[in-house]
Amino acid sequence: MQPLDYLWPSARAAEDALLQHAGNPPTERVVIRLITIGELADGLRALAPAVIELRETGQSIVVVRPGKVLSQDGTISKVPWSTVRNLWEGPARERERAVFAKLPIEPKAAEKVISQRIASQEVAKVTHYATPPGTSFQDQLVATGWFRRLYAAIGVHALSYIIGLAAWALIASAALSGRWDRGWFWGWVILLAIGIPLESFAAWWQGWLSVAFGGLLKQRLLAGSLEVDSDKIRHQGVGQLMGRVLESDSLESLSLTGGAATVLCSVEIAGAIVILALGAMPLLCVSLFLGWILLVGLVAWQAAKRRKVWMLERNRLTHDLIEKMNGHRTRIAQQTPALWHVEEDRSLASYLTSSASLDRLNALLTAIAPRGWLTLGMAAVGYAFIRHAASEEALAISTGGVLLGYQTLRRLVFGLGQLSGAAYAWGMVRDFFDAAKAAEANQPQNATAVAPSTKVMEARSLTYSYPGRESNALHNCSLEIREGDRVLLEGSSGSGKSTFGALLAGLRRQTGGLLLAGGVDEATIGRQGWRRRVATAPQYHENHILAAPLIFNLLLGRAWPVSPEEMKEAYDICLDLGLGGLLERMPAGMSEMVGDTGWQLSQGEKSRVFLARALLQGAPLVILDESFAALDPETLQQCLQCVLRRAPSLMVIAHP
Repeated sequence: MQPLDYLWPSARAAEDALLQHAGNPPTERVVIRLITIGELADGLRALAPAVIELRETGQSIVVVRPGKVLSQDGTISKVPWSTVRNLWEGPARERERAVFAKLPIEPKAAEKVISQRIASQEVAKVTHYATPPGTSFQDQLVATGWFRRLYAAIGVHALSYIIGLAAWALIASAALSGRWDRGWFWGWVILLAIGIPLESFAAWWQGWLSVAFGGLLKQRLLAGSLEVDSDKIRHQGVGQLMGRVLESDSLESLSLTGGAATVLCSVEIAGAIVILALGAMPLLCVSLFLGWILLVGLVAWQAAKRRKVWMLERNRLTHDLIEKMNGHRTRIAQQTPALWHVEEDRSLASYLTSSASLDRLNALLTAIAPRGWLTLGMAAVGYAFIRHAASEEALAISTGGVLLGYQTLRRLVFGLGQLSGAAYAWGMVRDFFDAAKAAEANQPQNATAVAPSTKVMEARSLTYSYPGRESNALHNCSLEIREGDRVLLEGSSGSGKSTFGALLAGLRRQTGGLLLAGGVDEATIGRQGWRRRVATAPQYHENHILAAPLIFNLLLGRAWPVSPEEMKEAYDICLDLGLGGLLERMPAGMSEMVGDTGWQLSQGEKSRVFLARALLQGAPLVILDESFAALDPETLQQCLQCVLRRAPSLMVIAHP
């Protein structure tokens, strides 16, 4: 094997080799423009699989998993990562050594300084290949090795459990037989000591499983929140949406802790059943244990229903609190102070009632489930003892089985309680989870095979009806917009102007008709391709200033980090829109934090930021929906001239 057979001539060849090696699964490319020597030191632990394109030579390296590279023969190379690192670290070190060779400094000290200096040098562009969040969640877990580690964690825990049983069986056998020597003692100690690293490994894997599952779940929910049909959540207020966000976090924590406890309980339940089957009166003891578990499950089901009611009340409190905080000024101005807290007191009373009901049942379940089995199991052992139905060894084994069952039921009660909360949280966020199944991740990003069209936008017989409504909001609407056209769409409130604009912008999907941007439809170019062709500034209540620097709000449609040229373009547009005075007042200029937790912008200033945001996307068609309504006549004239000058094609939606 040649020493450098893992070097590929180009990034494209390396990408093809990586995808072929992986079996061409559905992937999305995440390009990191430049990465430093220090970030490459760990073998791309958080980014593999990836392609490293060296900055100096243009050659590429395929990293199939952290620290492992792909050879040109399609196999994983055995070359150590330190050798691969030397490709970019070696030249950088030699350059630094040439500088330090002229200085009176010890070699060891010089090497430490050199390592620190080169760590921040950018040497390569990295392209990371990830499973798209819209693909099967099971496939995503498989791709990360989650199930493999899950089985390993279960196996290690089971092995540790068996070794623990063996240790106590050894000491019990020695005690019951009356024979004791150092060999028995040290055998017991060794078995207990073996269980320590096994449990440590199981705990480490459990932590890894939690982090990996939680990361994928958050990624999936975030992708789904960007894809969910806005009409499905339009009726929900800020408080309700905030409650759903909180439940998404609860889903992660509750499902992982409850799931882990329940899975590990299955191992322990099986062990307890085996022990009881080896002891006195096995049929009676095993039947009682299984029956008790069934009874605990039924009580846990009732507790789950009460938990659902309690979580509903909790989310209602969250919704009311946020909505009333948001509308506090209105309440002060229009509501009698004596009525401010009437509904709050009623909500708190209802919440306390549901909390008390849940707490009583949980306390009963937590106390009775394990201790009730301990009483019942020991009664069965005592019955066998009184009837002399078993030997001393069998009675001891049964006693051990009862104690194991007691310990298992304590964990089981906790796990079932957590899973019941996770089930409700899942119902709150499931539509976001399912919305991530959008097929656009696998759609092409451009339409290179389609001949260019002189029509920027073409709509033929568009029809649209809102979900759950029989009548059409739009029917048989047609429009053509060519490059350089300026279109004014007027109509009364509720006539469908904004709905039509949302269809053209790709924010909604028509229920009938044909819609083309540049001669191609969305199925051909994908949603991202459509967004590059049509930029829109929705109505004020559907457009938002994010709690972030002003420049981030302006350049939302650009790749980050932005270039100095893009910064200058944003600054020039702000001046054209009359925002120069705002930039002068803000201490950090375009880097100033804005939004609810930053610099407070007036409604007119927000409107102009929305205009700038749409223009800076550089799309062939710009759609502005009521974007000039909050501007005074002089500012409106200035902004209109800026838009007419900068938008290649323009559609303005306004009232007559």
